[in-house]
Amino acid sequence: MNSSPTEAVVVGLDTSDNARVALEWASDEAHLRGTVLRIGHAWSMQAYRLPEAYKPDMVEDVRKAAWDLLESAARDMRRRHRDLKVEPELIDEAAVEGLLRMASSGASLLVTGRRGQNAFLTFLLGSVSEGVAAHTPVPAVLVPVEGAPDQGGPVVVGVAPGEPEPVDFAFAEAERRGVPLRVIRSWMYPQVFPGHVVVPPQDQAQRNADETLELEQLLAPSRAAHPGVEVVLQVGLGLAEEEIVNASKDACLVVVGAHRKHTQHFSLPIGRVPHRVLHLAHAPVAVVPH
Repeated sequence: MNSSPTEAVVVGLDTSDNARVALEWASDEAHLRGTVLRIGHAWSMQAYRLPEAYKPDMVEDVRKAAWDLLESAARDMRRRHRDLKVEPELIDEAAVEGLLRMASSGASLLVTGRRGQNAFLTFLLGSVSEGVAAHTPVPAVLVPVEGAPDQGGPVVVGVAPGEPEPVDFAFAEAERRGVPLRVIRSWMYPQVFPGHVVVPPQDQAQRNADETLELEQLLAPSRAAHPGVEVVLQVGLGLAEEEIVNASKDACLVVVGAHRKHTQHFSLPIGRVPHRVLHLAHAPVAVVPH
């Protein structure tokens, strides 16, 4: 375990089951990194549709209940890891703004559950996780309610051409965990008919070779910095998001880059592939900002 007392893992807490899974994941991650665990919980009177005259009488009770939830979670995480420093913090502003503020103050990682307290449309991201993924200043991990399929599984990273940002993060995480790194590069070919892709074998072999060469060049600096990491390349024809989601079934962590320069057509401003991976991956997904 590395010692890095000036850094922190920040995690958002609410009353959902997914938030509890994310809290435990963040606690384990902070312990692994040797950093402080900072737990943020947003409280507000806005959820109570009451006349303004009644709200002042409730403020202290609601704030105390929020603090009790936060302190209980902090005690549980201290019991989970006896040597872990845990710092609870009540967030007075909106949850997304508060978590981003906490992440901007010396955090190395920001963690939330994938889904929030609203069980409606459970396959979709929660509003807090969406906001965090879209605007995080540091790598953010969205944890599904199921946690990680295999804690000893590989780290999976999707690497697009010319985008090295997620690569070094993925190498560092694989090294930290002592697991292999599975690197995925997918490419597509013009479709003659919708849903049918036909590629001449010679063209496919040449394209695979070209993509592998570019990928190896992109990986070279991180390979040199993390020589002990076993790397498995997966290069081929296919949809990137589909290949990454399939690879996540036995992964301990998935890593994608936030493609914020390609946002005009997407509801979540990080790009098509990261957006779909966040919705569908079977493992925690780390979004690395450019």
